[in-house]
Amino acid sequence: MKLSLLLCVSVLAVCGCGAQQSSPTGAATGPMTPTSYAAGSAANTTTAFDGTYGFGAAQNISRGNALPGGGENFSTCPNYTASPLVVSNGLAQFDVLNIRFQGYVTPQGSLEMRTGVGQKFEGQINPQGAITGRVIGACVYDATWKKSA
Repeated sequence: MKLSLLLCVSVLAVCGCGAQQSSPTGAATGPMTPTSYAAGSAANTTTAFDGTYGFGAAQNISRGNALPGGGENFSTCPNYTASPLVVSNGLAQFDVLNIRFQGYVTPQGSLEMRTGVGQKFEGQINPQGAITGRVIGACVYDATWKKSA
């Protein structure tokens, strides 16, 4: 009996591990639908900044953990790259790993995005098509994108 119970639990564990959540669709593909955590307002946006912005760089500027309750001296802040940042009908999004940031661009080019797991991005789009901003989560990064389409 114990052997069959152990076998059943093992099979369930393997099945559970195999059924992983699919990663978000690429930020540059398909129609964009606002998520429940999208920052900003669809009523206070513009299409003036719509387009695709190629990822430039991210600089890790962490000095300890940026999230409250996350522990002190958080030193594991790896370098990441992000997907292109896409703005469509004023809604902006980009992906890092399997995490999607999303929010609305204001008519002044201000951009705030959030994830469903606590990170946020605050930045600005300038008239030359460059986006600069800061990602704040367990680590802090300054990031840039440049308009490509």
